[in-house]
Amino acid sequence: MKFSFKRAVLTGAILWVLIFFEVSILMFGFGMKDPMSSWAHQILLFALTIFACWFYFKSKKVEREVQDGFKLGLTMLLTGVLLDAIITVPLFVKSYSFFNSGLLWAGYIEGFVIAVLYSMFEKKRKRRK
Repeated sequence: MKFSFKRAVLTGAILWVLIFFEVSILMFGFGMKDPMSSWAHQILLFALTIFACWFYFKSKKVEREVQDGFKLGLTMLLTGVLLDAIITVPLFVKSYSFFNSGLLWAGYIEGFVIAVLYSMFEKKRKRRK
């Protein structure tokens, strides 16, 4: 089977929910003022994105090609932006200037790059089996 758009959107939504809880825990559980700029958030974002990529590629029905990682990364990015636009901003932030944050976009790009790199390593790993 080729690229699974439904599975990629589900993966992006799961990643968004995990990041939402992670940032909430950092803000309210640990009292961080701006968890988006903390090292803890960057490390956890990396781990959560790896988990999301694993979730997507664990299905035997999806291809493990670089272009599929590209499509997954792009779909996760667009899903995250959409969910932030319809949930995070109206309910919590109250201003669409939220999207002016360079750190926010760095996180989106980080997720995209990780998805592409994950697909490259996954393809090599599958080839060795």
